[in-house]
Amino acid sequence: MQAYEYKEQFFSQIYDQHIDRVYRFVYFKVGTEDIAKDITSEVFTKLWKQIYLDIEIKNPSGFLFKTARNLLVDHYRNKDKAPTNLDNMAYMVKDQNQDIEKKAMIADDMRIIKNAMSQLNDEHRQAVFMYYVEGEPITEVAKSLGKSPNNARVIIHRGMKHLKKILEA
Repeated sequence: MQAYEYKEQFFSQIYDQHIDRVYRFVYFKVGTEDIAKDITSEVFTKLWKQIYLDIEIKNPSGFLFKTARNLLVDHYRNKDKAPTNLDNMAYMVKDQNQDIEKKAMIADDMRIIKNAMSQLNDEHRQAVFMYYVEGEPITEVAKSLGKSPNNARVIIHRGMKHLKKILEA
């Protein structure tokens, strides 16, 4: 196998492992399918460029989420923020076999949580989302935030404390 084929194989492996999580992360932030697909595509294009140029990527997940976060910052610098349409997002967490009452309760809970999450600062929101929604380990959250694991724990703890305070109000 040639070096190019190894690069393709490495990229494909990372793509398959992370595409869904990166897309959900981006979609949660932008709320529209088309924009989420475009940004996710750009994240993986940047990954491919790094691999193609033989730039070592020690932590692919951290690279992908940090790149996604940077692209989201760029996106919102160029566009007014639009609230996420929770109806479009609900299919990501709903079981199609649930009855209508449960579906309505989930949609309402998602609206409340989304509203509360939007009141957190960006660092707390990203840390809480990555750790609790995406199930990322502390080390991955820390790398994505550019912080130490201990700092990431503190950020997650403070974010959850603030989120609970918002939800209780």
